[in-house]
Amino acid sequence: MPRYYFNIKKREETLPDRYGTDLPDEAAARDHARRVVVELMRNGHAGIRGWRLAVTDEDRRQCFELLFVSYDDSLSHLMPELRSSVETVHRKHASLTDAIVDMRMTLLQVKSTLARANDMPHIAAVDGDRLRD
Repeated sequence: MPRYYFNIKKREETLPDRYGTDLPDEAAARDHARRVVVELMRNGHAGIRGWRLAVTDEDRRQCFELLFVSYDDSLSHLMPELRSSVETVHRKHASLTDAIVDMRMTLLQVKSTLARANDMPHIAAVDGDRLRD
């Protein structure tokens, strides 16, 4: 049975699922992810509506991502067009945040490569893990 990981992305931070969950297929993983997001939204506060749940497979390749805002019942009073606009803004913000995080990682890698080329010690870490080339 395949294993899926449910990683919470909040702003520029990712809270990784270190253990994963065995589920029969991606459809079951999607249903599980939806239930997780609904439960977190029910027990959370409005500030978490910008979070995302990124689901990866056992090789840590991304399968899909759910926006918390899509499951925010406090927005149910909005007209469908306005609610869709809110979700679009959150989706674009998420894409921009991912691009910024990727750019910062690339800069760290470039600095490390340049330091090694100049025989200078350089150690970079992200979330406590040493950055490797």
